[in-house]
Amino acid sequence: MEFVSSILGTTNELSPFGFAVRTILVGIMLWAEGKALPHRSGGQFAGYDFTFFWMMGGVTASPLFDSKLNFINTITIVVIIFLMHYLLSYLAVRNRIFAKVLIGQSIVVMSGGKVMRQNMARALLPLELLLSELRVSDAPNLNEVEVAVMETSGHISVLKKTDAQPATPTELNLPTPPGGLPILLINDGVVIGENLREIGHDKLWLTQELGKNGISRAEDVYVAQIDPAGTFYCSAKNQS
Repeated sequence: MEFVSSILGTTNELSPFGFAVRTILVGIMLWAEGKALPHRSGGQFAGYDFTFFWMMGGVTASPLFDSKLNFINTITIVVIIFLMHYLLSYLAVRNRIFAKVLIGQSIVVMSGGKVMRQNMARALLPLELLLSELRVSDAPNLNEVEVAVMETSGHISVLKKTDAQPATPTELNLPTPPGGLPILLINDGVVIGENLREIGHDKLWLTQELGKNGISRAEDVYVAQIDPAGTFYCSAKNQS
């Protein structure tokens, strides 16, 4: 009884085991708070991630604000929080039912182009916020939306109707440029020879390309790169 009292009440000294029990109890409280909050605003961190981030940050910094706390207890709590998060993540991956309880479920707020009022109320999502999220997703007109889903993170995923989606080059039978990331050739005046050789060119070619842009020396270039389609870009230092 005395141990339970020390855990739930105030005490001048608490063993590492006592701190561990308190950590678990606080974690359960924060998880419950995250589940109770609507899946928006502060509630976008709902679930065990909400618990992990807030507890880890607060506990790690606590010795800076309370000199009575010793580092052994602090380290104990941090390790327990980490292990709790790892264990919950593992269980959520292994068990779908547990994942639904722990993380929650997405809520469909628009289906077939119609706003689902009951689901909006269930998600505590006002119409103004839905319209705001649709504008962010480049779907300001409700007529364009086929499905909208409030995810457990609080964000809204939007799928436009087929006739509201932009046509792709494949649909228009247009040639598409090769994909991939641009290759950096000059970084603050330094030529990256390895990248230059990778694209099958030499410094003479690079000098010629710079000359087309009115630059005579690589040392005067802040950045130069070439994309997979062969488009060359450069910016001089005096332009940066």
